[in-house]
Amino acid sequence: MNYEEALKLLEDRKEARIELGLERVRAHLERLDDPHKGLPAIHVAGTNGKGSLCAILESVFRSAGLKTGLYLSPHLSEVRERVRVSGGWITPEDFGRLMGRVSAADPDAKLTYFELLTSLAFLYFKEQAVDVAILETGLGGRLDATNVIDRPMATVISQIGLDHTQMLGETVRSVAREKAGILKEGCRAFCPVLPEEALAPIKERATELKAPLTVVENVYRVASVDWEGNRQELIGPGGRATLSLLGDRQAYNVALARAVIESIGSPPPDPVWAAGLASVRWPGRFESLRLGGKHLILDGAHNLQAAAALASTWNSSPWGNEDALWILGIMRDKDVEGVLEAIAAAFPRRFAAVEPSNPRALSAQDLAAKMRARFPSVKIQQAKLEPALLGWLEGEGPRVAVVCGSLYLVGEARRILESRTSERVA
Repeated sequence: MNYEEALKLLEDRKEARIELGLERVRAHLERLDDPHKGLPAIHVAGTNGKGSLCAILESVFRSAGLKTGLYLSPHLSEVRERVRVSGGWITPEDFGRLMGRVSAADPDAKLTYFELLTSLAFLYFKEQAVDVAILETGLGGRLDATNVIDRPMATVISQIGLDHTQMLGETVRSVAREKAGILKEGCRAFCPVLPEEALAPIKERATELKAPLTVVENVYRVASVDWEGNRQELIGPGGRATLSLLGDRQAYNVALARAVIESIGSPPPDPVWAAGLASVRWPGRFESLRLGGKHLILDGAHNLQAAAALASTWNSSPWGNEDALWILGIMRDKDVEGVLEAIAAAFPRRFAAVEPSNPRALSAQDLAAKMRARFPSVKIQQAKLEPALLGWLEGEGPRVAVVCGSLYLVGEARRILESRTSERVA
């Protein structure tokens, strides 16, 4: 199978009904000689922050000289970015070849898009003999396809909030219980300081499994922020270091990553730690792009908690008082009213309601109606993403815009900009 055929196969599986469970995935992996067994993995779940945490872990391990695997979702530019070894995306040739093997082991075409990719990642990491694989869950934890890992080096839970409530439950406690499903008997587990309703189920599960749980406090403080350079200087264990990520919550992710790394081996030497944090690349999370004389902020902000973090970071930024254009698109299964309420803390004065290219997307018309109900005095336009984005970029209006509400939308925005410049957006 070549790369184009692999993409066609995945496209055909996008509409497959998601049936959470592990038996189908385990049976499929057995036909592939169980590539996941014995994989030196760190398994990460959480409502928000897990992608940034995975990126930090991978970068520091790579700076220490380890051969790293990284599996994450969703992708922003193309599907290959979900599967990486030592920072590089899987090649189109390897992707097509391995998807051929994965497909051949699924003759009844029962696996979903995500399950196919998870099997491919396991095959690739085994073939590449990685020293450590960082695995991000796709949805939840307990029944996520990545949870076939039996003996991870560590399990990590990041922030907990309400998302995917139709599958994970409608309370923070029920969501936390699903995330805690990645904990394994006797394996080290980590989480940040969380509200009691989120922390209690994690502690209960850790006790049941005799899994040593470390609740990590934030021990880093922000010394300075380079907003245009997408970096902030942190002070804490490992000395003074520059993290190539913006956002109020990133210091918590750094503290969590440090605790996980120290539990697996000795503390990384200060130069290794500093190089790892400086090398982190994780676009679409309060990402600042200078485009001529204008600034564009890209942030997924797909649920209430993430939107609140966006508003907080925005208010701390040098653009916080700007009359910015907020280009918002969101999935219809999200808490749309909650996201709008969180963004209200940033005092937006103009919106463009757009529709991401995804079957789950809320229509621009319906989103605009919800915006008008919440922001009756705010200027709101209904548009497609490309004319809204390029119209702002090439027009005489605000010098700052924010694209938010969905990582799918952020990915589309990056692709539009890349096609305009014929270069990959940094």
